[in-house]
Amino acid sequence: MKVLCVIDSLGSGGAQRQMVNLSCGLKARGHEVEMFVYFPQFSFFRPEVEAAQIPIREVRKGRGFSFKVLFTLTSLLRKQKFDAVISFLSVPNFYSEVAKLLAWSPTPLIVSERNSSLSEPSRFRSSLFGCLHYFASAVVANSKSHADWLCKTPWLRSKTYTIYNGYNIPQPASPRHTSNRLPFHYLVVGRIHKQKNGLKLIEALTLYAAQNLALPSISWAGRQETDDESVRLRKDMEKRLDEQKLLKERWEWLGERNDIPKLLTKCDALIHVSLYEGLPNVVCEAFIAGCPVIASNVCDHPLLINEPARGFVCDPQSPESICNAIERFESQSNAERAVQGRNARAYAETNLSVRKMVDEYEKLIAILRKRPSWTSHKKPTSSQRADR
Repeated sequence: MKVLCVIDSLGSGGAQRQMVNLSCGLKARGHEVEMFVYFPQFSFFRPEVEAAQIPIREVRKGRGFSFKVLFTLTSLLRKQKFDAVISFLSVPNFYSEVAKLLAWSPTPLIVSERNSSLSEPSRFRSSLFGCLHYFASAVVANSKSHADWLCKTPWLRSKTYTIYNGYNIPQPASPRHTSNRLPFHYLVVGRIHKQKNGLKLIEALTLYAAQNLALPSISWAGRQETDDESVRLRKDMEKRLDEQKLLKERWEWLGERNDIPKLLTKCDALIHVSLYEGLPNVVCEAFIAGCPVIASNVCDHPLLINEPARGFVCDPQSPESICNAIERFESQSNAERAVQGRNARAYAETNLSVRKMVDEYEKLIAILRKRPSWTSHKKPTSSQRADR
C-alpha cells in the first residue's frame, strides 16, 4: 500500500511527533510511505524519518495562503497512484482537501484534527474547515470529546472516527525514583502559551504556600513561543515569580528538551492544567513512564485520568481547585502513589501503542478503499468505527 502523509513540518510539536510515529509505523509494516511538508526548515524529527528511509517531498511556504503548496499537492494527487492520503492539522487538511477537489482524485483522504474545538479562535475559519471536510473521506479526532463535537455537523456524523495517539513503549518500563524526601517535585511540559495556563498554576502555588508554609519544586520544559502574546505571558509569569521569593527558588525553566521520558522518571507527578487539548502527548508519555498526572478537567482528561486511578483532575480556571488537586495527591501514601503509577503504565500499554494506532489506520484505509467512489460516504457500522 502506498501512503502519502501530509503535515506542515517535522518540527517538535505533538502533531508532528504523531505523524512521524504513524509514518514510521506504516513503513515498518511494509507499506510504501512518503511525507509532504511545507516548512522544511523545522526539522526536529527529520533524522528519525530519514532513518526509516521515508522520502520527504518539500515545498517552502511563506506567510499566508500558498498557491505553490496547493498546486504541488494537486499535481501529486493527479500523477501519483497513492492508496491513501493522511493529513494532520487544520491548515494541511485545508490544502489536502482543496487539492483532492481540484485533482478530482479518487484516492481516499483521511484528515485528522489534533486539538480541541476551543483552539480555533476564528468562527469563520472553523466553519470553513468544517465545510471542506465534506471532501474528505474520513475525519479523525485523537480525542473522544472532539469527535463528539465534530459529529454535531450533519455531514460529518457518518465519517468521524476517534483514533488515540500511538507511542513506541519500551519494555520494561523505565525505573522511577523512589525517594521519600520532601519537597515533592513536579514536571510541567508545554510551550509557553496561554493554552498551557501558566499564570493560574503560579496563582495556585502561591495559594499552596500560604496554606502549607512550604512549596514543591517545579520544572517547566518547553519552548518559548515568539508571538507577542506569548512573550508577554512569559514576562507576566516572571513578574509573578519575582513577587514570590520561595516560589522563584523552587521554579526551574528547562527550555525545549528532547529527554522528556527521562525527566518523567525523576518527578513525583506531571502537572498539566491546560485550558484545552486534543489528546496531549505529554500525558500519554507520563503514563508510559508510570508517572501519575494532575490535569485539568477538560476534553478527554477525565477519561484518561479516571480519578483517582491515575491521578487527579482540577478546574483549570480555579487556582483553588489546582491547589486542592496537588494537596490531594500529596496526602496519599507512597503506596497509593505507586499504584497510580502502575495503573498509568498499564493503561498506556493497552491503549497507547504505535501498534494499536497503526492497526486502526490500516483498518480505516481498508474500509475507505472498499467504497465505490470518493464522494460516497456510507455510514460505518459500530464494528467498523475506530472509536474507543
